[in-house]
Amino acid sequence: MKITILHTNDVHAEYESWLKCAGLIKRRRAEVGPENCLVVDAGDHFDMGVNECRLSGGRLNLDLLAEIGLDAFTPGNNEFYRLSRNTLAQLTMESKFPWVLSTVSQADGTAFAGLRNHVVLERGGVTIGILGMLDPMENAVEQLHGLKSLDLRESLTKEVRDLKSRGVHLILLLSHCGLRDDIKFATENPGLIDVIIGGHSHSELHEIRRVGDTIIVQAGMLGKFVGELELDLETEQGQINIGASHYGLHETANIVAAAAPDDQAQSAILEKHRAAAESILDEELYTLKEDLPHDSLIQLLTKLLRRKFGAEIGMMFGPGVSRGLSKGPVRVRDIYEICRSFITPAVFEISGRQIEGLVRERDNPAITEAQGFGIGFRPQGQVFGRLVFAGLTCGDGEALGNSDNPEKLTNFPAIRINGVTLDPERWYTVGSATHLYSSEAGGYPSMDGSRNLKLERFRYIRDELVDFFRSGPDKVDGLLKVADENGDGRGSQP
Repeated sequence: MKITILHTNDVHAEYESWLKCAGLIKRRRAEVGPENCLVVDAGDHFDMGVNECRLSGGRLNLDLLAEIGLDAFTPGNNEFYRLSRNTLAQLTMESKFPWVLSTVSQADGTAFAGLRNHVVLERGGVTIGILGMLDPMENAVEQLHGLKSLDLRESLTKEVRDLKSRGVHLILLLSHCGLRDDIKFATENPGLIDVIIGGHSHSELHEIRRVGDTIIVQAGMLGKFVGELELDLETEQGQINIGASHYGLHETANIVAAAAPDDQAQSAILEKHRAAAESILDEELYTLKEDLPHDSLIQLLTKLLRRKFGAEIGMMFGPGVSRGLSKGPVRVRDIYEICRSFITPAVFEISGRQIEGLVRERDNPAITEAQGFGIGFRPQGQVFGRLVFAGLTCGDGEALGNSDNPEKLTNFPAIRINGVTLDPERWYTVGSATHLYSSEAGGYPSMDGSRNLKLERFRYIRDELVDFFRSGPDKVDGLLKVADENGDGRGSQP
């Protein structure tokens, strides 16, 4: 007997590519027979940095996946860590297909909202148990949602034992932990899982990766591929074993136009949600009398964040926005286009010593010309640039950072915070963003050592700018004037 598994992962709301994926999935399922086929997704199908996905609250993706008849879905970090607890609960409860996650529970051990510990399906006379695994990303599950991240080995072993006791023949694990961790898990737990359908690492596996008796596959990213795994199953002494297996990736770029009638259903869903999004994106917020360059817009952000949190200093780096705004109407879509990154406003404390270091480092090309990758940057590879401040000024003197040995430079400018000379031993409050709390995401070594981070979860820089430009001409004009005066990035007077 043969079972075919069609799978995707890390589509990241690339809808045009997804339409091709959907057409191919429908065609292949019809060809092999629905009774012998499973269709699954291993997470990050959503991406809240994409307008249609965000403005639909993720329901566009929910509708698309439901329409193709998805058999099981395991949420990735872009579903589980980019959605609020309430939104996540609503989506899992509304979903017409099962969300499977075996490694997360509520504090009392029960499943959260519509999440399921496992799914049991029958294909071709074979009973298949499907489990889900998510990268715990330290303690993000608890911090964001108040949920409990379970030990991966213990939780999955428990589920497998339960499923086997109920007569399940084949164990399939949807993993959003990445290829390296999938290999590690299979190595440390031989024979526990039959097939791992992976995600998270965006790995293009054009052939099966075997670890002992475990098959591992993954289908790249952004809807570029649909994976197809054909399992030849053999019966021996009442046991069903995997015999010869065949695997490959279908490249969607080679698919000519979505011509199948069913693809029209996917297109109709997409257009419906796009039309709803357009009405929001077209809202006119303000009219700029002249261009607002990137550096002036970054300076504006330092003012907004300092004022928002009542902080002593405002601070922002280049990726706060990807570019400036052109003269003329400013619409919601304009803000969303330049603020795709998941950069969350935050207030925290930094020491005077750190501030001295940051002033030095912001003139060091090795730092300012470095690029940011991962950790919510959209697009990837944005240059960190020179840090910009509000409430901080430097006196006359040569800024440090352009020497191979900055410590030998002695002509360091005097730093003042709101007109008062910097105290190296004092702690100062900073209105900024979570990315600038440490060097891991912020790029500047002197960011390390900050303390008392406070933030409003699931609110981003784009929300601050939309609210600002919506606040009325009087408020906008006044703050824009100050930003223009200090748009060279040197910092500003209080």
